[in-house]
Amino acid sequence: METPAIELSRIPPIVVALIRRGPRVLLVEAQGPDDPVPVWMLPGGQVEEGEALLDALRRELAEETGLQIVREPELAFEVEVDYRTHIATGLYRALTFACEANGVLQPNDPDGLVRRAAWVETGDALGRLTLLEWYECEPLRRFLSGEAAAGVAYRYRVTGVRGAMMREGLEVADTDR
Repeated sequence: METPAIELSRIPPIVVALIRRGPRVLLVEAQGPDDPVPVWMLPGGQVEEGEALLDALRRELAEETGLQIVREPELAFEVEVDYRTHIATGLYRALTFACEANGVLQPNDPDGLVRRAAWVETGDALGRLTLLEWYECEPLRRFLSGEAAAGVAYRYRVTGVRGAMMREGLEVADTDR
């Protein structure tokens, strides 16, 4: 029996931490229950019910990396994805924050998904992130290169089935909301 698609409009926003140290970016290696192999991604996760965005960001970063945010994070970019796949349907929203953090890399993920955290050269990090079917690297690349100002919102659509998903229509969204 086929599992019904997840209705994403019921899923709270995702917060993501973008932390740089010189030419390196912090990534975490994680493996979800449906992932055949571990993948590298930026640290972050879902905002829990009643939780403020920045509180969720601090919690997720601490759980996945052991680091603590110092100074107020800045919204780097926002991505809204319209999923039309057999896995998920609806809108998904992720907010990526540029952060400064200190501490020792020591993941303690209560979900047991994060295997390790590492500082990765920016080019290599972008290469690893392009391997994720569901992740659009262009907003991150534009932010890191200085091509896009902080706070830009993007929209795109994902269609297809696992192993053959397609991203299309990346556009800068109307930011006058």
